[in-house]
Amino acid sequence: MPTSSLPAPALPFKGLPHRLHMAWLILPALISATALAGAVGWKLGTDNGWETAQKNQPIAHFPQRLNAIKSQAGQMEAKTIVLGDSLTEFARLNDLCGQPVLNAGVSGATIQDTAGWSDDVIASSARPERLIFALGTNNAKTYLVKAQPVEQTLSAYRTLITRYKGYDIAIATIPNIGAAAADRFDQAYIDRLNAGIRTLATETGATLIELGHPVPTRDGVHLQPSAYSLWSTQMAGVCKA
Repeated sequence: MPTSSLPAPALPFKGLPHRLHMAWLILPALISATALAGAVGWKLGTDNGWETAQKNQPIAHFPQRLNAIKSQAGQMEAKTIVLGDSLTEFARLNDLCGQPVLNAGVSGATIQDTAGWSDDVIASSARPERLIFALGTNNAKTYLVKAQPVEQTLSAYRTLITRYKGYDIAIATIPNIGAAAADRFDQAYIDRLNAGIRTLATETGATLIELGHPVPTRDGVHLQPSAYSLWSTQMAGVCKA
């Protein structure tokens, strides 16, 4: 039979062993990086518990939320600024004491976190007279409580609110954690923190807003819409007759 005159195709064998060797060296690192990314994603996705909050975790959510707060601050002359976490962010705040109020709640924020951005928010607002601090729930996350003992957290809270002498200051206690979140938040820590907040209000002359009691929640942490009527009523306790 006649043989083909076409040249045999060139096979890329040259250098192949080296490439395979490099691939085997890189593969474990890629697997580790993928696993780490998955673990971090799972951690962030399960931190707050409520599916809406899962999409707005502090790392990804914080820059947009802070920009939104500052933008809204520039669109009004808020007399009151409420600095809080997701319980505040999810609240509908139209006015307080018959005057404009700025909702400066940031999901996932701790007391220590807030100390890092409160100056920026307050400076963005034209003529605030009253500052309400409603913080501490995120400090009670079970993986944080050992790293941030109650005494240390209360010291940070005192430093934060005394930074703003000259404003009318109010400080809120923390609602109780429901059974659905008992594995992720430490109620004993909240009880001790609430006791310290009450003492802190007395010692600094801040108005105390009492939220430290059981309230209906969606997931053990975040309030049901119906519970915000109670939340708003307690907030209005700062209004002077």
